[in-house]
Amino acid sequence: MMKTFHPYYTMMKKHSSLLFLLFLFFMMPLATTAQRAKLKIADKHYKAFDYITAAEVYQDILSNEKWAKDTLVLRRIAESELKTGQWGKAEGHLRILAGIPDVRVSDLLALADVLKFQGKYADAQMVYEQIVSSEPGNTIARAHTENPDYAKYIMRDSSIYTLKNSSINSSSSDFAPGFFEGSKIIFASARGEGAGGKKFYNWNQQPYLNVYTSGIMLDSTLSGATLMSSTINSRFHEGTMTYDVIGKTMYITRNNYVSGKRNKSESGQLNLGIFTTKYNSDGTWESLESFPHNSPENSLAHPALNDSRNRIYFTSDMKGGKGGTDIWYSEWTESSWGAPKNLADVNTPGNEMFPFMVADSILYFSSDGHVGLGGLDMFFTDLSSAEPKIRNMGYPANSHYDDFGVICFKNETTGYFTSNRPGGKGYDDIWEFKLHPPDSVNVTGLVTDELSMLPVSKALVTIENPDGSVLQTLTDDQGAYTLRSPWKTELIIGAEKKDYIPNTITATLDPRSTVFENANIPLRKLEFAIQGKVLYSENNQPAVGATVNLMDAQENVLESSKIGNDGKYIFPLETGKKYIVEASKEDYIKLSTEVSTINNPTKLMTYDFKLFKPEKGTVVRLDNIYYDYAKWDIRPDAAAELYKLVRILQDNPTMIIELSSHTDSRGSDSYNLGLSDKRANSAVKYIISQGIDKSRLVAKGYGETKLLNTCKDDVDCTDEEHQYNRRTEFKILDI
Repeated sequence: MMKTFHPYYTMMKKHSSLLFLLFLFFMMPLATTAQRAKLKIADKHYKAFDYITAAEVYQDILSNEKWAKDTLVLRRIAESELKTGQWGKAEGHLRILAGIPDVRVSDLLALADVLKFQGKYADAQMVYEQIVSSEPGNTIARAHTENPDYAKYIMRDSSIYTLKNSSINSSSSDFAPGFFEGSKIIFASARGEGAGGKKFYNWNQQPYLNVYTSGIMLDSTLSGATLMSSTINSRFHEGTMTYDVIGKTMYITRNNYVSGKRNKSESGQLNLGIFTTKYNSDGTWESLESFPHNSPENSLAHPALNDSRNRIYFTSDMKGGKGGTDIWYSEWTESSWGAPKNLADVNTPGNEMFPFMVADSILYFSSDGHVGLGGLDMFFTDLSSAEPKIRNMGYPANSHYDDFGVICFKNETTGYFTSNRPGGKGYDDIWEFKLHPPDSVNVTGLVTDELSMLPVSKALVTIENPDGSVLQTLTDDQGAYTLRSPWKTELIIGAEKKDYIPNTITATLDPRSTVFENANIPLRKLEFAIQGKVLYSENNQPAVGATVNLMDAQENVLESSKIGNDGKYIFPLETGKKYIVEASKEDYIKLSTEVSTINNPTKLMTYDFKLFKPEKGTVVRLDNIYYDYAKWDIRPDAAAELYKLVRILQDNPTMIIELSSHTDSRGSDSYNLGLSDKRANSAVKYIISQGIDKSRLVAKGYGETKLLNTCKDDVDCTDEEHQYNRRTEFKILDI
């Protein structure tokens, strides 16, 4: 069966203006009266969207040698053949146009399109190169010439999709599914039932479109097709729709026809508009209301709401767009939808349409302007990104036919779309799809010097697997690396080399692809650096989401870092300066340490933070509090560590603590008890000297009464085991 463009969405594409066509008509060479009469007949069918008949008459005109290269007739017959799926014939006529000296870029773009429709990518590429040579600024052609292997890349991950032609399809056109009332979809069909069901549309000789519902089964397949209310369906087209399940409101596309009145444009065309209706608890629908930005002079179609219901996206050919049809959006104000705004980061000079939102930021849409396999391809992007990246959904979801109108569940792995590809039951069919993330992914990238941008060879690149094992490789002379990693949502990729500060990046993988490219890692030459981990004190697990700030001596924040799954942070430091590093997380005590690069021989310093909650009874160990043998004086290195406790007390002005000192079991019990008590009191005195009120501090020496291991008297232990018991702690008494 010959597959065709569906007229419902193709009619959204802009046509040449009537005045321009008339101009061309009167500029044509003098012809016989018979040929002129044929041209009038062909034009009449063309303007009535009866493209099949129009193409036949235009072909008869072209059979006359004097008219064989008439540009107006060639363009119109090619357009008619494109809109009725006659790819081979359209290619022939467009190739004739391409050989005429005054060929237009639009003719060449149409030729490239029809070649892609037939899978002739190499031929299409030659046409795109021809366009760029004459019009370097043509964004559509340039996007293809800059990615000459685009078809290969789009089709390389074909194994990740499972497709099924839905059982609800008919021998007519079925398309544009939308979710309805949780366990159903709504879709458009020309199967000939209800209002307009017996009236045929000239374009494809099918009945006008009406809206149906279908049930979603537990396995996500669709079942049954029920015609919706006559309130929704009219004797003209009804098509793409979206349903607000909270507000019980449907937004539906239909011809601009309400209450028996046709709102035609000045040229006499009945365009499309968006209309709303509320769903009542008794199963009835309220009267239709026109979307406030509908206009007889242009079409609005394909509505899509975000989850927050404060933004509606739609397709339109209104003025101010980039070309063809664009995706626009309106934001809800206090009582109405605001002025439409063009989604400039997504639109091209081609046609963007059929938006669908997952949550508030993930946009799915169809386009023939972005690089694809042919006809309309389906794409997705994250609108919350500063520079949204447009990504093709891949093969076989996309084909070199028209693939459009995708919707999916929130997990984005199961859903439905429309295609006019072979293997269906009718013209456009609804297809069910499941996405299966790959088992592994090929990761490639470059390691470069952050400042010079030169490649860093022999750098060690590491990916940690979910089971804790690691994948490692060395970069080549160009700084490039390749690693095959088990697939997971995110990969932490690290790179390191002597005399460089180690660095990591996070790669968010696409379940539609077995390849992740451009995982590039910059490394900074090591002058000085501070690195470490931020952990929870209760279990030593990474404090994911904590913030680490690098501050100067005046506590101005220089850099910030969020803690990821590995718990690590790292900051480069300059020579001859003092810094403060601070770690914080909501509901936890803020911690800090001082760092200096003044006369410091250690280039890469390490400090770990252990976050704890401000709760009574919490005990925190102060590391690196050392005393000279048998002494209790506060050494300079111990003072630096105690100052961290001073900052905690300053940040928490109502906190009261017990500061305790502990010894190992060597020496007599009484000696150890006295020594620990003196050390605890010395520490408290130092803290008071830093401006902390003494009423907030309690000193306590415990000697060897609270050993943390089995190293009691007469037990043979190593120095390291005894050292573990020699410690200074504080316990929160009140907060």
